[in-house]
Formats: sequence, C-alpha cells, structure tokens
Amino acid sequence: MLRSIAVLLLGGGLLLAGQPIPVILDTDMGDDIDDALALALALQSPELEVRAVVTVLQHRERRADLTWKILELYGRTDVPVGMGAEQPLLTRPRSGVVRQTTALRPDEKMPEEKRRGGIELIIETCLRSREKITWLAYGPLTNVALALKAEPRIAEKIERLVLMNGVFFQGPRLEYNTLRDPEAASIVFSSGLPIVTVGLDVTMQCRLGEEDLKRFAASSVPAVKFLWELIRIWQGGNPAARPVLHDPLAVAVTFRPELIQTRTGQVEIETRGEVNRTHGMTILRPDPKGLTRVAAEVQAAEFVRLFMDRVSGPPRGSR
Repeated sequence: MLRSIAVLLLGGGLLLAGQPIPVILDTDMGDDIDDALALALALQSPELEVRAVVTVLQHRERRADLTWKILELYGRTDVPVGMGAEQPLLTRPRSGVVRQTTALRPDEKMPEEKRRGGIELIIETCLRSREKITWLAYGPLTNVALALKAEPRIAEKIERLVLMNGVFFQGPRLEYNTLRDPEAASIVFSSGLPIVTVGLDVTMQCRLGEEDLKRFAASSVPAVKFLWELIRIWQGGNPAARPVLHDPLAVAVTFRPELIQTRTGQVEIETRGEVNRTHGMTILRPDPKGLTRVAAEVQAAEFVRLFMDRVSGPPRGSR
C-alpha cells in the first residue's frame, strides 16, 4: 500500500487530483528520431498539458521549424515554441546538419511573429503559472542550467525535473545528452530540485518492433505519416533499423511512474575528465534522502504498447 502511494506521488499532485500535469518540453529536436516521437506522445497524452516547447543547441531556428511542423499536424499551434541556447556552456559547439530537418521544405518555417527566445519563454511560463510546472528535458541540459541561473525564482515554480540523461548501472559509459554539456548537467543535478531521470540503462530496452514500424508505414493519418517519414530519414537506408524510445520514456514516466523502478541518491557529473575520457560521466551516490530518482528497471513491453496505442492514432486535436 505504501509503495503504491509513493508511486502515485512520484506522478505529481495534479495527477492525483485528476488534472493534467503542466509541462515544459526541452528538446534537441531533429538530431535523433526520439525527440519527434516524444513530442507526439506528449501531445497525445491527456494527462499532460504542454505549456511550451523549447529547442536547444545548434541550428535552433530549424529545430523550431520542425517542432512547429509537428505541432501543426497535431492541431496544437497554440503551444508556444522557444529557441533556446545555441551552444553548450563550455564544450565545443557541433557543426553539421540536423538530420531530421531535411524532411522540411525550404519554405516550411515557423512564422516569424511566433518565434520566441527559449530562456525567456521558460522563465515566463514558470513565473506566470498558478500551478507548479514539471520540466521535461530530454536533450542537453543547457537551457535548464541557464534559466535557473538567470532567474533563480523559477525554482519555486518547478514541481520536478524529468530527464533523459545519464547512464548509471552499466559500467563506465557515457551518454550523449550529458556528454554534450557536462557542466550544465552538473549545475542541474546539484540544483536542489527534485529530479527523475531515465538513462541508457533502461531506455535501450525500449525499442520499436517490426510490427510497430509496419503500423507507422500503413497509416493514413498525416501526423503519423510524417513521423514515418522522419523514421525513414533516421534509418538512413537501413529498413531493419528500429528506433529506441529514449525520450518518449521520459514523457511516459511523467504520468505513468509505475513503468520504472528507481533508486534514490545524489548524481555527480565528471567535469574534469577530458584526458582519461570520463568527461561527462554520471555517478549515482546512493542516499535515501537524495532528491534524485534514477531509473534502474523498466517495464519495456508495457511502455512500448502505451506509446504505440497513443502515437499511432489520430491527433487529439486543438483545444
């Protein structure tokens, strides 16, 4: 009984009250396929109220264009889109094309009058909200670190951070989101805010199957057809490649916390390990009084079923 209550509390007080959880989505949309799939799942989940979507790192304008395209297909252009940090705090910026944006025509752009600064949008969304916000960050944590430093008052308006970040139980490995901005990750994990994070330990178990891809390919729903186009770009000519649902798992555990089992503690980020290749490593220090809950196990099959049931259907529509 006590465990069930704890699981429900992990999902947030608003969920207990039957109200949608207000969320900000913080995404490096366009690099991997899972960011687009995560946005679709969030929009298709009545348990969540998407207050804003903010992109992070290079080519932020085009990332915002792709985000806007997906919002259009789901009838949700009421959701504001912000362009966040263009570069990580200290690590070297990347160059090159954001692959998924090649699905857009040159004229498919977010209206100029709709473009917002990402950090400003985050701060405004938090401070204006009557309820506390759940911040879903499933890209590098640059925006989170900058916003917390720029306006410390927003910490009082944040219910919790739900992250796709790190790798904790599979030996000395590195995870992309942490590695792209270890200093930002260090700031966030030491912020004193409640955090739930899903790392590669569990997300790598959440892969779409062949039948799931056939459902995407056979769909006549425009939004789903566009996701299928993005999947094919991600496959890069290899039809056997199957997307891993890294970021969608972070979305799902926001309202279905029972999908994972967690360990509690404090997370430290290695920020001085350039020489021995440990720069960006995530380390969990077990502590029953810690504010960070790290996913250790996942009900992968149940999660994939939930994902497909929601994302393969027609859009819930505009509100």
